Amino acid sequence: MAQSVTAQLDEVIAEASTDKAWEHMEWMSREVPTRISGWEPAKRHADYLTDELTSYGFAAHQDVFPGLVAYPRPGKLIITSPVEQVIEGYTFAHSISTPPEGLEGELLYVGAGGEADYEGKDARGKIVLAELSYSPPRPEKTRIATANGAIGLILINWGDDDNPSIPQGTVKPVWGNPTVDNIHMMPNLPAIGIARLQGVPIRELCKQGSVRATIVSDADRLWKTLHQPHARLGAGSEPHFLLLADHMDSWGGGATDNTSGNAVTLEVARVLANHKSELRRDIQVAFWQAHENGIMEGSTWFVDHYWDEIDRGMIGYINIDSSGMKYATQYEATLSPEFWTMHEESMQAALGYVTPPKRLEKTGDQSFFGVGVPAISGRMEFSKELLERWHGAILGPWYQSTDDTMDVADKDVLAQDIRISMAYAWTLATRPVLPYDFRHNARILREALEGYAAATDDTLGLDVTVELAKGFEAKAAGVYARANELQARFAAGESGGSLDDDAAALNDTMRTISRTVIPVLGSVVGRYGQDTYGLSALKRWIPSLALVSVLKDQDPLSGDHALWWGKLVRERNRVTDAVRELNELAAAAE
Repeated sequence: MAQSVTAQLDEVIAEASTDKAWEHMEWMSREVPTRISGWEPAKRHADYLTDELTSYGFAAHQDVFPGLVAYPRPGKLIITSPVEQVIEGYTFAHSISTPPEGLEGELLYVGAGGEADYEGKDARGKIVLAELSYSPPRPEKTRIATANGAIGLILINWGDDDNPSIPQGTVKPVWGNPTVDNIHMMPNLPAIGIARLQGVPIRELCKQGSVRATIVSDADRLWKTLHQPHARLGAGSEPHFLLLADHMDSWGGGATDNTSGNAVTLEVARVLANHKSELRRDIQVAFWQAHENGIMEGSTWFVDHYWDEIDRGMIGYINIDSSGMKYATQYEATLSPEFWTMHEESMQAALGYVTPPKRLEKTGDQSFFGVGVPAISGRMEFSKELLERWHGAILGPWYQSTDDTMDVADKDVLAQDIRISMAYAWTLATRPVLPYDFRHNARILREALEGYAAATDDTLGLDVTVELAKGFEAKAAGVYARANELQARFAAGESGGSLDDDAAALNDTMRTISRTVIPVLGSVVGRYGQDTYGLSALKRWIPSLALVSVLKDQDPLSGDHALWWGKLVRERNRVTDAVRELNELAAAAE
């Protein structure tokens, strides 16, 4: 009798070795702790990863391409009034250098540094002081500060108020290498990070009255040749593949960002290679360069360069980042909606409990929104109580600093990250019918469109789009039922003949549904571009329609209405066409 699916999964999870992954972490942390893309340690690290994948049986090589990267150096904040104090900091990558003597101005505290935080404040000619966070991320904070006329940006690190770690990182909003169309969006603002220990008192000083300060920053920005490991395991009977990937570059110590992710990926890849004959789909592995000092340049290049192969054959992307963090207590995942049901099944099998799936946002190397490949990104995370104490430090107080060493990694936590990553990968590589559930996408699509329709006037014609979305929601339930029916027949031991043909046809249709629905739900620029990092509109589903409320209560015959209508009706048309296509695809699959 054939081995059960559950027994197979238990077997491969047990085969994954935390000890082997920990050994990888120890080597990387010892030999190449700081790996800035474009410089020698990053190339040495690429060689190590390539050699390991080759030893597992993958056909491994290194893609070579140019990247616009930065090499930042220490900076400082000099308080000149009402007290005198020199605070050491670190220049953020892709900010600009000040003159050696720095730039002087009034210091203005703007909270999280989002658009709403500037309301009622005049930042023109001032140095703004903000909190490090992902709401919004550094690049969006920089864009907003620039748009408000600031001459410099200081970010206070997160963590406990006595956290001495000085943060590093980047402020580049352009996702991937810049092009002739968006090179003008590169930062033109000096920006540095300072420790929370020194930053909190300065923040309180700003609340009491006028504070004068000087910012000093120092960074290079230049084109460098990047070497990016890429490997293939030709395993499956189907012409499709699963991608395992994570970024290989790091700031500071880099132990949990992202030595640990590299180690988990290597171990999952090793186990999959050992079971090559049992896989239905090929496996590809990539380790992204210029995630840190370039902003997603490696993964963006990969999407652009391998577009045809990705569009026609890629069925999923597992991104593994910041695994094995000390003090983390439970697993949390952000996923494309079609993976939410699979997540719950996989997590229960691997960890014995389930946390609700969260929306996948366009952050760390999620460069596949445009092409429409569903993705997973998850890690063991900290408790709510600890995050409150750490002021939202979701990646630890040591994040992107020299304090990110093996001392803040935890082997037992790493084991949990390996287990769930193995479960995701095994399910996607072996299940005959792809584990997509578009009921979630369809519900989100319908709810978002209903909200936009209520927020705008009737000149856009969103009522038509809403009705189409309702139709897709009904059909998505039928697609899910059809997928379950075919999967149940495979689970009962049936195979071959028309069942294989029916499954292949359904898989192709579902893959095309993903290609259509993902860019609608998650992108402003659409299929062929990359939205800027942390763009505020991306917090909303169907972000291309995020501004439709500007039409409400305006005279439809006014010039202002006409200017906005011309832009927004085209976005409405793009979305409507996509939803109409989703109906046609789903109807064919039911």
